Amino acid sequence: MAIEKSIFDHDKMQMLLLQEYGFHLIENQHLPLGTANCYKISCEEGAYFFKEYQKEFTIQDVKREAELVEYLNSKDFPAARFIKTINGNSCILFEGHVISVQEYLEGKSYLNDLPHKLLKDSAKYLGILHSVLKDYPMESSLDEKWAESISVDAVNKKYDRLLEALEKEKADPNYSRIKEDFLFKKELFSHIEDMKRFFKEITYTPSHGDYTACQLLCAEDHVKAVIDFASAAKLPAVWEIMRSYIQAGACRNGEALDIGDFAQYVMEYMKYAPLSKRDLEAMPYVYLFQLFRSAYGYEEYLITKTENRDALLEFAFWRTDICRKIYRNADAISRELLQLV
Repeated sequence: MAIEKSIFDHDKMQMLLLQEYGFHLIENQHLPLGTANCYKISCEEGAYFFKEYQKEFTIQDVKREAELVEYLNSKDFPAARFIKTINGNSCILFEGHVISVQEYLEGKSYLNDLPHKLLKDSAKYLGILHSVLKDYPMESSLDEKWAESISVDAVNKKYDRLLEALEKEKADPNYSRIKEDFLFKKELFSHIEDMKRFFKEITYTPSHGDYTACQLLCAEDHVKAVIDFASAAKLPAVWEIMRSYIQAGACRNGEALDIGDFAQYVMEYMKYAPLSKRDLEAMPYVYLFQLFRSAYGYEEYLITKTENRDALLEFAFWRTDICRKIYRNADAISRELLQLV
């Protein structure tokens, strides 16, 4: 679900590829996964992955991603290499957007419908990734200092602003459901101060930052590679673990969270990277903390009127339903995970 309209048509992409890479474009195929505009490009020189980053990304951001991918390949971790331009650059700036070209790796990606048989491999590669990146320098995000900085008043004001925007859309068929979700999140966040303590004494590790099913390239029965390290940062390991499981397709079609199955996922991860008792205890609360405050999907629907706003709203509904399920079962999840050590 690209969140910005692409700046490219065939002719413009053809011109850019010839000038910057010496590639002769034959055809391009817009790929539906991810929030950037991504293409499979077929050139006389071969097939490649072409990415038009969102405006928020800088040249420095993408250069860091390219360096990280190069490091991962040096450690035999499967990731798509960046193709250098004629001038030896890993990316370029074009009409306000950073552009990169990478190896095109064959494989299937999923949204929130990763086949269950691939979950074990998902956990495995996340564990291997954290082990490989253990000492890699990255900026911290979602850490204890960040959690302490979150103001209940500021988050409430954000949701009040969204509620105000919603009241101008009373004829919208989604009005009642959106309002119910906002009031639920506001009520939960009033209790969030106590959850800040779970950010203390947990494992922070360099990580992918958006390790979900759509970032895995899969064969029929195994994961082949991990892609898109644009959001890489030093994060709570437990946040990335639980988010990756949930967004692979847990609780799809209104199902309850299978706590035992999730514990198996965590156990597979722990074969490759260690977790402490504190990590296991804190996992559902750290995940919920970020989920409570996020208005992703709702803001795009109501405020920015983003392209694909309907799809983003559906994603927001799904995440809020997940939030309800995790909140009701957080203590039980924590107890189940503690049995792993």
